[in-house]
Amino acid sequence: MKHTSVLFTLVIAAGIALTGCTGSAETKEKEKQERSYLERYDDALIAFEAKKYYRSIEDFNFVVFNAPGSDIADNAQFYLASAHFELKEYILAIDEYQQLLRRWPESDLYEETRFKIAECYYLQSPGYQRDEEYIHKAIAAYQEFIESYPFSEYRKDAEARIQQLRSGLAKKAYEAGKLYMVLREWSAALITFEEVLNSYYDTSLLNPTYLEMAACYYELENTEAMIGILNKVNPDTLSPRDKRRYRKLFQASTVTRE
Repeated sequence: MKHTSVLFTLVIAAGIALTGCTGSAETKEKEKQERSYLERYDDALIAFEAKKYYRSIEDFNFVVFNAPGSDIADNAQFYLASAHFELKEYILAIDEYQQLLRRWPESDLYEETRFKIAECYYLQSPGYQRDEEYIHKAIAAYQEFIESYPFSEYRKDAEARIQQLRSGLAKKAYEAGKLYMVLREWSAALITFEEVLNSYYDTSLLNPTYLEMAACYYELENTEAMIGILNKVNPDTLSPRDKRRYRKLFQASTVTRE
């Protein structure tokens, strides 16, 4: 009987302890749910700064949908988008940033949001050798940003991004032309190199492209076109190997003229 009594007492004690723990957890959850939107915003900021982005998203969402007319609603929307940005969920981030543009067009975060959307496209874009969809979207977004905010503190960054992306696209076209040359498809190579001249004239590949085009015209025995394009080449900026190629082509054009 004594052992049974002790066991019964332990079971009752454990039950009380378990009930207490469950009650405590439920109380904490209830208190969490009963927080005001200001408290939720503050908690979300703390989580965001601690890089606990998934935790912050829930409370930022609450503020956005339950206090859309408050002074902090646009801030909550911006941080909500930025949490996805930090998580590298760039497509989701774009959608959330665009929500801010649509719902709070007078927000003082509007300019920065426009830039962040361009940044999302930039970071979402793959290497230049793959699909170019997001590369072009990023370039367009940066260009529109510069047109809208010519004196923005983000302008230099936007211009640098555009140059980087355009250089990547130029390199893709240039390498495609070089591949045609390997295949001895000289006319196809010329068409591809023309794309570099017409679309990416402001990149560092302009001069090498002139040289490759001169080489193609040489192979096609179009001396006049070869001389014309060769005169556009600046040999001072060529690599040692390309300087040798330039001299050979130049000598060939001289022999032909004689």
